[in-house]
Amino acid sequence: MSKIKITQVKSGIDRMYRQKRTLKALGLRRVLHTVEVEATPQILGMVKAVHHLIKAETEVGGKYQMLTPIQLQKDLDVASAKK
Repeated sequence: MSKIKITQVKSGIDRMYRQKRTLKALGLRRVLHTVEVEATPQILGMVKAVHHLIKAETEVGGKYQMLTPIQLQKDLDVASAKK
């Protein structure tokens, strides 16, 4: 599995309870906090759910590249096809 770097860019204040819990499950604690996690189908689904609050980057050849919601959907489709 590849790694993705997730940075919280907007606050979870005044967001739905499920979005707050998703941020916490991803390991994000505050704005501009960054975590690096494995890109499992579960993590990709969480990233998709809160994509408007975070910035996601995927590692490509030692460098990080922005992960857009369209690319995220493709990664989820590929991951679900492997099962």
